Amino acid sequence: MSLLESRRSMLTRSGAAIFAGAIGSWMAGCDRSSGARKSVVAYISADDVLARDVLRACAAATGVEVDAVFDTEMTKTTALESRIRAERDRPRADLFWSSEAMAVHRLASEGLLEQMPEQTWSSWPEAHRDPQRRWLAFSARARVIVARKSVAPIDQWADLARPALAVGSSSSIAIADPRFGTTNGHFAALAQAWRAAAARGIDAPDFDRWLDGMRANGVRVLSGGNSATVEAVATGECAYGLTDTDDALAAIERGLPLVMSLARTLAPGVRGGGTMLIPNTVALIAGGPGDRAAAIRVAEFLVSPACEELIARSPSHNLPLGRASSTSTTLASWLPPFAEPDPLLFDALAASKSAVALSIAAKRRLEGASA
Repeated sequence: MSLLESRRSMLTRSGAAIFAGAIGSWMAGCDRSSGARKSVVAYISADDVLARDVLRACAAATGVEVDAVFDTEMTKTTALESRIRAERDRPRADLFWSSEAMAVHRLASEGLLEQMPEQTWSSWPEAHRDPQRRWLAFSARARVIVARKSVAPIDQWADLARPALAVGSSSSIAIADPRFGTTNGHFAALAQAWRAAAARGIDAPDFDRWLDGMRANGVRVLSGGNSATVEAVATGECAYGLTDTDDALAAIERGLPLVMSLARTLAPGVRGGGTMLIPNTVALIAGGPGDRAAAIRVAEFLVSPACEELIARSPSHNLPLGRASSTSTTLASWLPPFAEPDPLLFDALAASKSAVALSIAAKRRLEGASA
């Protein structure tokens, strides 16, 4: 069984166990008016097993059925973003639940997202909402380096380009195809943050030289997404892998001999220089064909304490970003087994606009082609 299959099995088993408790208080305070059940169409790039657990909870709590449209593991957010753009003159979905934030930044800048209601938007923490009310961020993963226990851990992203990282290895580093998924956004964030830091006189790597250093150390660009990078490290094919906390923690909980590090982007002591957090985001698609009030209720459920607890308790172990949960008296018992007190600060809109071209050039450079 592959790591991806194992993780989905874990999600399936855990979903039923946490379902009832996580939505109890939400349902108690929710006005479920009588009448026919509403339905909306949602494009979803989150893990499909986890998302289906959340949508079952949502339907039970709100009375709204969600017709979910997913995409492939490798291309999911990228493909759904393109689909929303292609359907701009005749939208077919009401809601976009993205497993990261770069896509919603681009779609918002193109006028393809509607504003959230003022009350929904204003009740969410300022740091995790769009100033123009077009999206909300919730339940974050973190970008990490996973390694076998037998090799020295890495605590800064720049060190992946350190000479002779793993002497004698022809494939020191595993990385997902940077044109897709969270690797795409992470590369754009690194380039933007390092460039901005250097402009302020802060010591920071040059992004292209960093890519060259990883190539010199032996890098494998994999088509199977973040789970494939973890599997390459777990099987000993590579020494280090670039991935997200959900895939890393799932492998560690299976007992595989791995460790993960929340590597810093900038040197210790530089504020906002930690690793990148990757929140889920929810947005209303402009001109969506379904019931707008029903779509709003789904969005409000996704950013509820009940939903964030459900996701935090799942094998994905995402960090809640909203209000403290009122559904549990033992908050510490279900918080994820990691924290990032100094997450990376960067210009997300600028990074999102550069991500596509940058990732194409990065892949060519990592594979030894001229950029």
